Amino acid sequence: MAAALAAGCGTTAESSAPTPAVELTGRVRQSNLDQSLSSIRVQLLNEGTEPVDVEEVLLQVSPFPDVASDDDGVVPPGRRIDFRVEYGDPTTCAGDSPTPGPATAQVVADGRQVEVDVEDSQNVLRRLLTLYCDRQRLAEVVTISLGERWTPADGADALLGTIELRRVAGDAEVTVRHLAGSVVYQLRPATSGEPIAVLAAGQDAISVPVLATALRCDPHALAEGKKNYVFPVWLGLAGGPEEVKVELTAELEVRPTFDTLCPAPVATGVGS
Repeated sequence: MAAALAAGCGTTAESSAPTPAVELTGRVRQSNLDQSLSSIRVQLLNEGTEPVDVEEVLLQVSPFPDVASDDDGVVPPGRRIDFRVEYGDPTTCAGDSPTPGPATAQVVADGRQVEVDVEDSQNVLRRLLTLYCDRQRLAEVVTISLGERWTPADGADALLGTIELRRVAGDAEVTVRHLAGSVVYQLRPATSGEPIAVLAAGQDAISVPVLATALRCDPHALAEGKKNYVFPVWLGLAGGPEEVKVELTAELEVRPTFDTLCPAPVATGVGS
């Protein structure tokens, strides 16, 4: 206010420099780590000549809920910085081939709010929407879970258990196509054959015998915690989708049994 008054009286005053424009472009990416965290990264590229202080990033893309990143940071000129966001479940699965709307990011940068178009050339958002909707369609027909009983397998460092399929509605055939493991434990069919198992039309339930073995028991792998007990399974539904990845999590009561496959090392040394 004082500077403005002085200038009005004929006193020389420096005019403030114009605020530089915020020149950001955005894109989304997802790594294997992002997938395990149910997150994606909004990468912001600073195309201007001055650093940009980003305080907040809110990703908006229908039909996903709006999600904000917990990250902030300064984006130097010519550089990209990642802002991780945890996406939520889409609100709808419209049509046979659901398509996400245009993605934008509401960004608070240098104290101003700007809207940044977010490019998705790798179809990250479409893949996430397709996966969610495929799983939803599958869940309307069948439930799948790990069995509650796991016992040592004869003559092998393995546990014998089951994967349980229970029909919810309809009579579509459901096929168990592939099994995989976590960082620590591997799942494989107890008997060979392709497909692994089929819940036939009109059949209410099946139990699929599977073996669990240890892949690695080093401290780094064991430090993964609850991720050690999450197992991907691929299912096919008659009439589509042909192959859907779902994740089965061992219940807390079962986890100590899995842990017997990785016994704790015996302490050695003087006095032991």
